[in-house]
Amino acid sequence: MIFALVAVPLLGLVSASIDFSSVLSEKQSVKGALDAAVIAAVNNNAIPLDEKDAFAKAFFEANYDGRADLTLTAVIEESEVVLAANGTIELSFGQLIGMDDPIVGARSAAKIATENTICLMSLNETDARSILFDGGINYASPSCSVYSNSSNGSAIYSTASYAPEAKSFCAVGGAYGDFLPYAKGECKTLDDPYASTPAPIIPSACTVPKSDLIVLKDESIVGSDVLMQMQRDLFEARLASAFSVFQQTQSLRAAVDDFFSFATVPVYDTDASRTLQVSENRTGSYVDIKPGTFCGGLTIDGIDVDFLPGEYIIKDGPLSFINGAEAVAEGVTFVLAGEGAVLNIQSQAQLSLRAPNSGARKGLAVMEAVDKSEPGNRTVDTQRSLVSGGGSLKVTGVVYLPEQTLEIRGQGTSVGSMAPATGFIADKLHIGGTAGAKMVVSVDHQSENVPPIQPRSEDGARLTR
Repeated sequence: MIFALVAVPLLGLVSASIDFSSVLSEKQSVKGALDAAVIAAVNNNAIPLDEKDAFAKAFFEANYDGRADLTLTAVIEESEVVLAANGTIELSFGQLIGMDDPIVGARSAAKIATENTICLMSLNETDARSILFDGGINYASPSCSVYSNSSNGSAIYSTASYAPEAKSFCAVGGAYGDFLPYAKGECKTLDDPYASTPAPIIPSACTVPKSDLIVLKDESIVGSDVLMQMQRDLFEARLASAFSVFQQTQSLRAAVDDFFSFATVPVYDTDASRTLQVSENRTGSYVDIKPGTFCGGLTIDGIDVDFLPGEYIIKDGPLSFINGAEAVAEGVTFVLAGEGAVLNIQSQAQLSLRAPNSGARKGLAVMEAVDKSEPGNRTVDTQRSLVSGGGSLKVTGVVYLPEQTLEIRGQGTSVGSMAPATGFIADKLHIGGTAGAKMVVSVDHQSENVPPIQPRSEDGARLTR
């Protein structure tokens, strides 16, 4: 009799315990599936924003193995996804003891962080290896990110001896190789941060004589003995070249012409896969260069070369630093315009370059002119700028080559070392070299009083609720 009296309450208690445990388990299952769905949706920028609602819900359904009857609602924004699930769960024993089916509800949200500054960016949207690391290059940008807009599955590609290191690696498509940390795929396509920055008007012709733009430093700065030695060295080189021409041709006229048109023969890198053009507009040592337009390009072939602050338009020819040249450019923007307008630094040459911190092109140290409204302002496609053969480039500011490939290669080549605020943006980038080559990039624009380096990279997703 006593057992019969307590059996019904005992059965109800056991049934309630079972159902209560089931409800708790169900809520945890719903919340876990919601968390996974919002993380996956906010991270997947390979799909349009208007498709993320369906993607998040499908991801939830694929990962939820419970038995609740749920209604899903989503709120989709550019950098955040919110997904909520509400419904009821049918109790196993609830009806036997008069309990209603309980309501199950949960909500999750995830946000994509965009806090990392990008210091290496490819604008190409389709090609494999839009950013390529290979050979013995040692690449490190621990305070900034590497980003590719290419949707190719191998957009960022590395076979380098040392795993490239950065704050983060992100590609619209995917990556191949070892990276520190791992490379993230399915990132969103970023806008070109300088697409609306106007190029200066490119003159159709050069009207200022080169002799007015490239001048010897003041004797009080260089010293008269240095200038006299330079003149003697140049005279002896001219004379030796003219004598060689006379021996070969037996023509006095040819020897005289060579004497007055003498130019130092450039030294090309042995690892260059192609012959690089070098402008006939040359500097010697101990010169100041004034802002202006240099038709046919400009070749820096000497030491103690200073570019005075301002803009330098390099038109229809390369800007080359060769033969151990040493140059400093403070408050300078080099504008590359027209066919053959590329940047070449090779043969142990060194360039220390700092962008202006004011003006229409503030923060830009090198700018390829690609203004589509002005045909003369646009460089031809498939051009390449090159730093190789032990060349050294220290940049404070951004090197912006939207329709060129930037190559860093060669033994002992050094780029960005000790430069506190540097960014490289190009159609494609090839970072390689043999033993001893290195590329060290960092970002600290505040300490250097230059405009913030743009753009910003995805920094992974995090749950916010």
